[in-house]
Amino acid sequence: MKCAILDDQQGCRSEICESLRRYAKHRMPAETLQLDEYASGEAFLKTFRKERYDLLFLDQYMNELSGLATAQEIRRQDPVVPLVFVTTSRDHAVDSYGVRASGYLVKPYTQEAFERMLDNIGMEKIRRAQCLCLEQDKLLLREILWCDVNGHYCQIHTDGGRLFRYRMPFARLLDKLSAYSQFLICYKGCLVNMQRVEVMDTLDFVMDTGDRILFSKRERRKIEEQYHAYLFDQARREVLL
Repeated sequence: MKCAILDDQQGCRSEICESLRRYAKHRMPAETLQLDEYASGEAFLKTFRKERYDLLFLDQYMNELSGLATAQEIRRQDPVVPLVFVTTSRDHAVDSYGVRASGYLVKPYTQEAFERMLDNIGMEKIRRAQCLCLEQDKLLLREILWCDVNGHYCQIHTDGGRLFRYRMPFARLLDKLSAYSQFLICYKGCLVNMQRVEVMDTLDFVMDTGDRILFSKRERRKIEEQYHAYLFDQARREVLL
């Protein structure tokens, strides 16, 4: 999950990052966080692009460009990315509705209040909306079944029998998906989405679509350990949520 924290105070940014890590550790143990910090709205907007982040945190009172003005520009580029204001006053809570903010938290806050706010904005829905962007395509991660190589092309197999092909090294695809714990390498040139696995059989994964994806016999023990660790993390997350 990729998050950006915008605040001109280093201490405030660090506090949000720590609160996010604590939340993820207990509520999303299988999730990897990428936390990018920005000291101003201007610095953020210089590199921002649509669908780059899953969640944004903004302070209202920043030097030069305010949090609200920054959010307005964000909304011109990306109408759906969830925004959360973490600021020192309630004065702009009503204004936050104008940029369709998902949450509003007043400093100082407790970890309990921070986690309650994240629960209220629907972190599970945010996670389920994560997508992979390749060329002109946007693929929801939960719809990916498995990926493999055919000649010079990477192939992504998705729901409904749809196949997406890209002329690119498989290593590049692996790099893009490496941050997501649900993807497991079956053998060189093939990985599977464990979210979509129905059962692990003797030499293959049975997907919830009925497809069977072979894995390396030589690496069976390692693959089995990784799969069971993923199942454990998912079961733990469901209990915590």
